[in-house]
This record gives sequence, structure tokens and C-alpha cells, in this order.
Amino acid sequence: MKNYIGHITLPLLLAFVAACNVSKDNVKPEAPLPVKFRNENAAQVNVDSAISDTTKGSSIADVSWKNFFTDPVLQQLIDTAIVKNYDMQLAIKNIETARLLFTQSRWGYAPDLSLQVTASSNRPSDNSLNGLSASQFLGTKHIEDFSANVSLSWEADIWGKIKNRKAAALAGYLQSEEVRKAVQTNLVAAISQAYYNLLMLDEQLLIARKNIRLSDSTLRILRFQYDAGQVTALAVQQAEAQQNTATALLPQIEKDIVLQENALRVL
Repeated sequence: MKNYIGHITLPLLLAFVAACNVSKDNVKPEAPLPVKFRNENAAQVNVDSAISDTTKGSSIADVSWKNFFTDPVLQQLIDTAIVKNYDMQLAIKNIETARLLFTQSRWGYAPDLSLQVTASSNRPSDNSLNGLSASQFLGTKHIEDFSANVSLSWEADIWGKIKNRKAAALAGYLQSEEVRKAVQTNLVAAISQAYYNLLMLDEQLLIARKNIRLSDSTLRILRFQYDAGQVTALAVQQAEAQQNTATALLPQIEKDIVLQENALRVL
């Protein structure tokens, strides 16, 4: 009978120990990436030409955005947005929170020490037994009680709970840092695109104003020639149509400039 119980107890004990294994070691899967991408050499040549000589040979991910965008005005806009953008501020706060959680998890192997001190004061009635006893034996009408408790505990990381908690905190910290990088990358891309669009619209505005002045001069000359009988009325009408087209384009460009400036302010 004892042998029979031992045969049953041992498998149950092994199953209980196996069930206490709370986690498994995660193995990072290898992504089936190609050895070389198409047009990789041509793309690398274009990238190297855009990077300064001091950063050649390094990874494109390690190159600062200031090496791509050398315009001082654009750099100032990007620096201001990185400091004041709400998404960036939220990402930075998430990093600080994750860093604190990771720092806290590193103390998981340390013992926990707690100290509790309490004090109480009680004044019983003068006619009660406690009041009479306090007055006769203690010489005071108050009964004071003081106590202090000290406890020390330490958790053995037998099942890997503390280790996994630390790994999870580290993963959360790294994730928050990558989120911040992604937010900053999107922010830099949006600001640079809006800035260059604004420059393009400014050039279009200058060209449109030049076209209006040119159309006015052309129309004035054609009217003189029409009065002199050198051109037909059709030529004058065509010049008037070109002038109207150039004039109508100006408000649309000015509207696009205002919208683009407002978009930059939002960022």
C-alpha cells in the first residue's frame, strides 16, 4: 500500500512543480529577410551624397536629422516642435514612467524592510477602575502606549517571477523609447514637408505676381496695337483671358500659404 501511494505521489509532485513554471524563455524569431534589396547600390549612393563626409560609412539610422536639413530656419522649427509638441511630451513622459518602473524592478531581489511605529494616549474617567489605577500607581491621568514593529522579508526567485518582471519592465522601457523615436521621426518629416511646401508656395506666389504684371503689360500693348489696327480683337480677348486666369490663381495660392502656415503652427 505504501509503495502504491509513493507511485501516485511522485507523479503528482512532478506535475505540481511543472505547473509552477510561470514562464518560458522567449526565443526571438529570425525574420526571412533577403540578403540584398533591389536598387540598394543606387539608393546607397544617393544617401551618401546627402550625408556629410564625417558621417559617411555609418548607418542611415544613426545619422541626425540636422545632417539632412541644414536650413537654419527649418532646424529652429524642428527644435521648437520637439520641445513643445504634445505627442513628443507624452512620449517623453511615458519614457520617464517606464524608466522608473524598470529601476523599481531592479530592486526586486533586495529584501523588503518595513518599520511601523504607533503611539496612543488614553484618558479614562476618574471614576473608572483604569482611571483610579492610573492616578494611584502611575501618578497621571493619561495612559500612554507606544509600540514599534520591524519586519524583514525576502522573496526567493524560484520560479523566475522577479526575473520576468524585470524583463517586462525593460521591454516596456525600450518600447517607449522606440515610440519616442517614431514620434520624433514623423514630426520631423511632417515639419520638413510643410516647410518645403511653404517655400514652394512662396515661389509660386512670386511667379503668379510676375505673370499678372506681365499679362497687364501684354494686354496694354495689344490694346494699343488694336487701336492702331495692327492686331485683331481676338488677340485682345485672348490676352484678357490670360490676365483673368493669372489673377484668379493668386487668391488660391495665398489661401494655400495660410493653410500651410497654420499646419506648421499646429505641429
